[in-house]
Amino acid sequence: MRTLLLAEELLLLGLDRATGRISDRFDARVLPVALVRDLVDAGALHLDAGPAGAGEPADTVTPSGGEPEHPALAAALAAVTHDGTDSGSRTVTAAAVHLARTPAGSAGGAVGQLVADGVLGAQEYRRFGLFRRVHLTEQDPEPARALRTRLASALVTDTPPGDRDGLLLVLLSHSDLAADVLPTEIDAGTREQAARRAALLAEGAARDPFVRAYFAVRSGWAGN
Repeated sequence: MRTLLLAEELLLLGLDRATGRISDRFDARVLPVALVRDLVDAGALHLDAGPAGAGEPADTVTPSGGEPEHPALAAALAAVTHDGTDSGSRTVTAAAVHLARTPAGSAGGAVGQLVADGVLGAQEYRRFGLFRRVHLTEQDPEPARALRTRLASALVTDTPPGDRDGLLLVLLSHSDLAADVLPTEIDAGTREQAARRAALLAEGAARDPFVRAYFAVRSGWAGN
């Protein structure tokens, strides 16, 4: 199994298996932020980070010229670079906000690839005979199981999560879904401890450029 995108992992954790739909609690505004991070991880965008007045990080992304193979990333890169016509640098926030305004910043591409890879199954139906809906099921439960185990360990032990898992947990916490990664047999006290740890992670990541980008997307930031 290939390594999943951050956006794909968020969607797997946001899936309500009882209804076959993404949970109403899931904040889809995390997806364009995750896709920008995925573009960085894939080498399609180069992240420049350095000091910029008053100790604030100056974080910009610049297209590297690489073409990602994943369809969702290819679409996201095309959106960020205006179909390859804009090779200039932009802030992480500007990239995420722009992507959020395009279809490439939604769940469609990531869900489509999860279905193509056999991780999820998708069955179309029409509600009231009119409205098209897609019912999602876990075809291969192992990726979600392994992901939950990995994140649960980060929440209930003193081992700090890696940079990527830390961002994943912070974005989940803004959907109030971080504690949902814990197995059902975990007791209430441990769940409270995990919720506090997730809150501390979110607090400590307040200046992370991707976290700041999420808040800009959430507020409808109008910058360029």
